[in-house]
Amino acid sequence: MTLLSKLSGTCTLVLSLLSPAGFAADPEGSGPQSSVAYSDPGLISHTIYRPATLTGAYPVVLWGNGSCANTSFGYREFLADIASHGFIVLAVGPYRDTPAPRMERPADPAAWPEFETRPEQLLDGLDWVVAESGRAQSDLFQHVDTTKVAVMGHSCGGLQALKVSVDPRITTTLVLNSGLFPDGDQYMARFGLQRSVLDELHAPIAYFIGGETDIVYPNAELDWEALTQLSLPAANLNMDVGHGATYAMPQGGPFAEAPLAWLHYQLKSDAKARSRFVGDDCGFCTHALWRMRSRLLD
Repeated sequence: MTLLSKLSGTCTLVLSLLSPAGFAADPEGSGPQSSVAYSDPGLISHTIYRPATLTGAYPVVLWGNGSCANTSFGYREFLADIASHGFIVLAVGPYRDTPAPRMERPADPAAWPEFETRPEQLLDGLDWVVAESGRAQSDLFQHVDTTKVAVMGHSCGGLQALKVSVDPRITTTLVLNSGLFPDGDQYMARFGLQRSVLDELHAPIAYFIGGETDIVYPNAELDWEALTQLSLPAANLNMDVGHGATYAMPQGGPFAEAPLAWLHYQLKSDAKARSRFVGDDCGFCTHALWRMRSRLLD
């Protein structure tokens, strides 16, 4: 079985585990502002996770799903928690209050159908929220900080995030349980991606990987080696939880801690969050569960 086939099977299993038969009402998150989730008539292709009561201008987080699936239901604990800490999350896939049915892919990657979603949909969400921030009749009018935009995704969604990170509006990139394949790989070809995309990035980037049992660990290590040759602020963090991480646990589980801190650091200039990434004795440098490498962070 090829690495690509294993990755497909793993992502299908992850999405199954993230979509249990029994499920509760939409989570509200652990942050200071309870979150809501919905699809707007003007953006039915996405699910919006945001603070229920808008009191200021919030940074934007664009999200791509594992398996490039057209639903974020399996990540709703994680994404709702991010929103509750004062972010507007635009996740690819229409709002659902039940799990989406999943079809297992053939073992041969050449026989796979097209992905359910495209990288460009991440930017569709950004275009929409920028327009809404300036539309007087919108609930989001003057409540969006369009100068602070993160793009992130899990597994297949992480590659989608890398694909669109060349957009000048992107402030930071978060690659979760993902990494670039070698050039010529047919999985990469489906995105029109080459490893040289790393040379085109302009904003700080962080990888959050599930340790050596994460099937993409070798990919992320190759990316880290390449990033050390570039003048780009970068971090690589590993927690030994495997490819599926802990997204389905309440508030996204222990794996959610570091991506959320990175968002606070990069999008809100939060001094406490910064101290978790910067300095020899930084919070994640000495963390019991995380192993971190970084360069050029300030």
